[in-house]
Amino acid sequence: MFHPCPAGRHWGPRGAAGILPWTVTPDGRAWVLLSHRSPDVQAGGSWSTFGGAIDDGETPWHAAVRETSEEIEGIDVRMGTVAAKIEVPCEHGCGWSYTTFAVRIPDTGEGYLPSVRVAPGHSAWETAGLAWVPADQVAAHSGLHPGLRAAWPTLCGVICESSSG
Repeated sequence: MFHPCPAGRHWGPRGAAGILPWTVTPDGRAWVLLSHRSPDVQAGGSWSTFGGAIDDGETPWHAAVRETSEEIEGIDVRMGTVAAKIEVPCEHGCGWSYTTFAVRIPDTGEGYLPSVRVAPGHSAWETAGLAWVPADQVAAHSGLHPGLRAAWPTLCGVICESSSG
């Protein structure tokens, strides 16, 4: 189901929401977990957050948690700390928006990044892969989803600041 827009259409008549998991390793470096979007979804082949359409009766947070748990295994974002909530409205003023939650995942205590994998099941086709990316390298990533690229300066202000302080 889509939301109409003068520039085309958006997935999710009530908007969409997603989660950008991140962590800081013992060396103080911040890392974000990106989803490599399947070629079968909107903006396929790009790297983005985990997320999707907000269902009837859901809040953006509940939609983001549901979508993330459908797409990945290995971390429970509900156990993390929401460090930022950013709502980016469609630039064409159609009333649609995407809400991103930057969720800090506790470190493993082992000195390495949490192990994650694409979740098996009915939503596995949406995600082509996963990658932990150093936060200081995200802006230079040529394959970022346009929505994540637009939100990144604000997200980085939270994530990158947390790792330096």
